[in-house]
Parts: sequence; structure tokens; C-alpha cells
Amino acid sequence: MFKLPDLPSSQAEVHELADFVELLCWVRGSTSKREVVAYLGRVDDNDNNIGCDDNEDGNSDFLDEVMNEIERRVFACGVGYPFQLDLEGTVLRYNMNDDGERSIIYLYLLLSTRLNMTKNRVHERIDGTSLFEEVCAHVLKNYLGKTRAKALVFGTAVTESFQDKIKALCEQLCEGSGYKNPDVMPSVDRDGKLDVVAWVPFTDRRAGQLIVFSQCKTGTNWKDHVAQLNPGAFVQKWIDGTIAVTPVRSFCVTEACDQSRWNSACIDAGILLDRCRLVDFCDNIDPTLLSNVNRWTTAAKSHVVSKMAW
Repeated sequence: MFKLPDLPSSQAEVHELADFVELLCWVRGSTSKREVVAYLGRVDDNDNNIGCDDNEDGNSDFLDEVMNEIERRVFACGVGYPFQLDLEGTVLRYNMNDDGERSIIYLYLLLSTRLNMTKNRVHERIDGTSLFEEVCAHVLKNYLGKTRAKALVFGTAVTESFQDKIKALCEQLCEGSGYKNPDVMPSVDRDGKLDVVAWVPFTDRRAGQLIVFSQCKTGTNWKDHVAQLNPGAFVQKWIDGTIAVTPVRSFCVTEACDQSRWNSACIDAGILLDRCRLVDFCDNIDPTLLSNVNRWTTAAKSHVVSKMAW
């Protein structure tokens, strides 16, 4: 997988190269298909092909797929996509004057996909992975209907025990009566793989409501984790009393997912919110959260640029 500050490999997939084009455009202000080919070493200065089909049409067709993916992102994000593709689909330009919340969130998600978020998640003393859970909570609330829906971050409250977090969750949901441990030995679990909970309560506060349990992953190594959270098993295992309707499973990722594998990813993950879907529902984000996202992104970008050899 393509990780900054390195270049993508010659085996990079379309969605990876689309990220590279966006990053190159963000740093340089604009980029073209020809410049991308040169950077990746797919053709040399004399148009001799390297590591690709032995004809110019093969190179052009492949970069067309990448530009088509960028065009798809323009559509999927709605307004606020931070780049502009020209009418010919060959040149991408960075909208540097767009400081709207959608643009800020997109660039944060782009960087937190391509950085190594195990080693480089903290910038400006802000943890980028924790930010992502907060962003996902906001997005899920918007998705369920911001005027009535509620959401909370479950997984990062390190000051609370797992038992306390379960108890607080039951109180807010008005369902379940608290924590239970199915085993004789004390549990060492911290979050049960649950990161964010969103729900739509009724005024009567009775059981039987739409609840969403979501797991959130930055980076690109999320595919092996999509089946870790099982809402029904979570409720049965950790919650005393009754949750009348089994929560719906969701999975949030910073990556703009590979469209050729989208359907199978949704089957495995539940309601899948990738980068473009998150941007599509990020409106009216808390100003403090947005400020922290912007600070993290600015510092992370500076870190990447200082390490780049391209």
C-alpha cells in the first residue's frame, strides 16, 4: 500500500494513484496526467515506457481510469471537494481559496489515509485517530437526521472503565440496565471494538429504536477488521438487560475505497462510510473539532513535505 512520504509503487491500484494525484496537486497547486506519469516512472522523458504496457495508449488508458476515479469523487462529495478537474479530465487544480469545512475534512481524511497512523498520528499534540472518531460521530448523527439523532464516541474514553462506559451508554440509550461480564474472570476489554454509537430516540424514551454501532479506522489496513464488531454479540456479551432491536453495523474509513470491490466491502462491513461519504455528511461540524482537524492537517502536511523526495 502507498504510504507517505514514499511514492506509489508501479503496482499501485487506481484509488491509490488517485490519492497520489490529489496529494501532488495539493503540494504543487496543480498537476497533469503527464506529470503524474513522469513522477511514477511509467514513462521516461523520451516517452519510453517503463513498468507498464509497451505502448502509449496503455499508459493513457490507465491514467484515464485514475482521472475517472477523481471525477467520481467530485460527484460523490457533492460541493466542497478541494480540487477541480478541467473539462478535458487531464489537469487537476487545488482550490486553495476553499477553506470550507468539507474541504478541510477531505484533506484531513486524505492525509490520515496515506500517513502511517501508527507512527505519525500525533501532530500539534493532537491525536489524528481520536479526531477521526469524533468526526465519525458527527457524520453518523447527520446521516440519521441531525435534528433528532444523537451520537457519542465510545472507544477513546481512557479515563473511564469499560464497565462505566457500558453503564453510561445504557443510560443514554434508555435501554439495557448496565454492564455484565459473561465470564468468571474479569474482562480486560476496553471497548469491545466499538468506537461510535449513534441512535434516533423517540420522545417516549421507550425501547425499540434505530441504533448504529460503528467501528472507525484510519489508514489502509482496515479490510481485515471489518468483521470484528458484531452488534448482536456485543449486546449479548456485555449489556445486562435488553436492547429490544439489534443495532445496525457500520464501518467508517478515511480511505476512498476501491470501487471495484465496493459491494463485497459493504457486505462484510455493514453500512460503509468511506472518505467521500463522510465528507457528504460532515456539514455543520463543531467549530472546535473543525479547528483541531485543521491544525492537525496543517502540521501533518508540513511534516510530509519536509520528508518528501518528490
